[in-house]
Amino acid sequence: MPNRKLALEWLSFAEKSLETALLLNRENHYTDVIAIDVQQAVEKALKAVYAYKGDKIPRTHSLEILHMYVENWVKLEDISKKDLLMISDYYQSERYPGPKYFMPERNEIEHTIAVAKNIMGRIKQFINQA
Repeated sequence: MPNRKLALEWLSFAEKSLETALLLNRENHYTDVIAIDVQQAVEKALKAVYAYKGDKIPRTHSLEILHMYVENWVKLEDISKKDLLMISDYYQSERYPGPKYFMPERNEIEHTIAVAKNIMGRIKQFINQA
């Protein structure tokens, strides 16, 4: 049985992360910080589908793994694997200093924000219409 209430809670948290990314981007804030919020928005949105379906939500930050499950129910065929890997990598590379750290370009951040909006919109539509 679908759990719309829990799924909408996950989406609410995803929307907060996306709103934070949008606000920080509008204020020309550090792109590495924005990137983490973009990743978190997408991760939480994808996990909303697990919540809706009543399945155990995996403890992973890999958007590729989450996407493979979600695409069984939500049409995301135009979301490229490259974009998912790029956004997923933000969580690993931007959180701490080290050899993988980099500062994403502003245009890359704006692109990934658009991808996040697209994913969230489709998941929201799936949960609300199902």
